Amino acid sequence: MKKIAIGLSLLICLNFASNASAEYYVQKGDTMAKIADKYGMKLRDLISLNPQHANPAEIHVGDFMVVREKSKAKVNLVEYARSLQDVTAYKYGGNNFPYEVDCSAWTQGIFRKFGRDLPRTSGEQSKIGSPVEFKNLDIGDLMFFSTRPDKKVTHVGIFMGNGYWISNLNAKSNVKILSTWGKWTQENFLWGTRYKL
Repeated sequence: MKKIAIGLSLLICLNFASNASAEYYVQKGDTMAKIADKYGMKLRDLISLNPQHANPAEIHVGDFMVVREKSKAKVNLVEYARSLQDVTAYKYGGNNFPYEVDCSAWTQGIFRKFGRDLPRTSGEQSKIGSPVEFKNLDIGDLMFFSTRPDKKVTHVGIFMGNGYWISNLNAKSNVKILSTWGKWTQENFLWGTRYKL
């Protein structure tokens, strides 16, 4: 049983990784400028998409980088969100993107990097874009949740594909990847929205 669980976990990880084609791993001889040139990006754009590298002049072989490929905008967006796992801290009402923000300032900042301006709060974000049901969620869609009896929107995250979503969850967890089939997700999901990038 343990071998089956490990095999299933590996299969899920590999499947998820195969969709993450906007990621790049530093090769020997790479510099930020060379990587930016390779993908037709401005250097400052590449640096801003990779806040996990405190000093852009010091990158090492094997380091993970987020790059922007025009034909894969939503994959790029999800990879950028994932790169913020060790960068963003949750702060209710915070506006210091990407370092100290709440869930909706986090999604607002991410979408802004990809040319899409969203309103500031999760409630406002839930009212624009094309509505999407749970079964039709696609990579890059926003997911909205409520923990209140009146079902007022209280939280937002981003659908990653393959049964996962990512969010700047709370002060205890910060940025976290969760299963769309998890109990909390299933009990509190309201709807999704889709934006053209």
